[in-house]
Amino acid sequence: MTKIAIDPCPDRTFPKSPPKLERYALRNSNETFGTMEMIVAMIISGSIGLFVVKSGQSPENIVYFRCAIAFICLLPVIIFSGQLKKAYFTPKKLAMMVGSGWLLIFNWILLFKAFPLTSISLATIVYHVNPFIILLLGVLIFKEKFTPSDGFWIGLGFIGLVIIIGIHQTSLSQQELVGLGLVLIATSLYSGSVLITKKLSGTPPLLIVLVQTFAGALITYPLTTSLAQSVTFDQWQFILPLGVVHTAFLYGLIYSAIAKLQLSVIAILSFIYPISTVVFDYIFFDHVISLRQAIGASLILIATVGVKLHWKFHFGFRNNS
Repeated sequence: MTKIAIDPCPDRTFPKSPPKLERYALRNSNETFGTMEMIVAMIISGSIGLFVVKSGQSPENIVYFRCAIAFICLLPVIIFSGQLKKAYFTPKKLAMMVGSGWLLIFNWILLFKAFPLTSISLATIVYHVNPFIILLLGVLIFKEKFTPSDGFWIGLGFIGLVIIIGIHQTSLSQQELVGLGLVLIATSLYSGSVLITKKLSGTPPLLIVLVQTFAGALITYPLTTSLAQSVTFDQWQFILPLGVVHTAFLYGLIYSAIAKLQLSVIAILSFIYPISTVVFDYIFFDHVISLRQAIGASLILIATVGVKLHWKFHFGFRNNS
C-alpha cells in the first residue's frame, strides 16, 4: 500500500524572499523605468526645434503659447496632488520662482530666435555649454569650490566652441555667428535660472514649473503679435504639442526620471538630447554638421560629462621621497 505523507502543519506559509533581494529587485525595476523615462524625455527634447520652426510663429508667440498651455495642463495635477500649499508661497520663494521663470522664458525666446539663423543641431550642441556657465557663476556668486579639473573641462569645452565657430576661411557666416551669440546668451540665462531654482530645495519641482509658466505667460503676452488671427489649423498641430508634450509632459518625465537615477546615468543619457536633435535636423531640414563642427561638438559634450560627473585629474608630480 502506498503511504501518503501528510503535512502536520497544513496552515504554514513559506518564507518570503529576503528583504534585501526584494529591495534590490525594486531598485532595479525603478532604475529601468527611470532610464526609459529619461530616454523618451531626451528624444522629445530633441524635437523641440522641429516644432518651433514648423509652427511658423514668432518666438514670442511660441513661448506665450507654450507657457499658457503648459500652465493649464499642470494646474489640475498640482491641485489634485496637494502641492498647492501656502508654505511654498512665501514672498521670498515666490520671488525666486518668478525670477527664475523669467530667465527661463527669455532663454527660450533667444534660443528660438537663433534657430532660423543657424542649424537647430548646432544651436542645441552649443547650448550645452551651460554646465560650464553654471559652474563659473556658482564660483563667482556663491563662492563654490573650483578645482583644476573643473578648469580643464571648461578649457576643453571652450576649445570645442572655438573649433565650431572656426577661424578665417572655415569661419561661420555673420548670420550664423549672430545665431550662436543668441544661443550663448540664452544658455547663460538658463544657467541663472538653474542656480536660483537650486535654492528652492523642498519645493515640488512641478510646482516651480507651474509658477514659471504662469509668470512666463504674463510677461510674454504683451510681446505677442496678432495671436488669434495669425494661427492656422496646421500651425496649432505644432503649437499645442509644445505646451502639452514638450513642457508639461516633458518636465514630468524628467523630474520622475531624476528621482530614480544616479547622476552618472543621467549625465550619459543626456547625450541622447543633442544626438536626437541632429537626427531630426537631418531628416526634416537636410542639415548636416561638418566634420570640424562634429569634432568641436564632441569636445563640448565630453567636457560637459566631465563637469557633471566631476571627473578628476591629478596635475603635476608627487614627491615620493
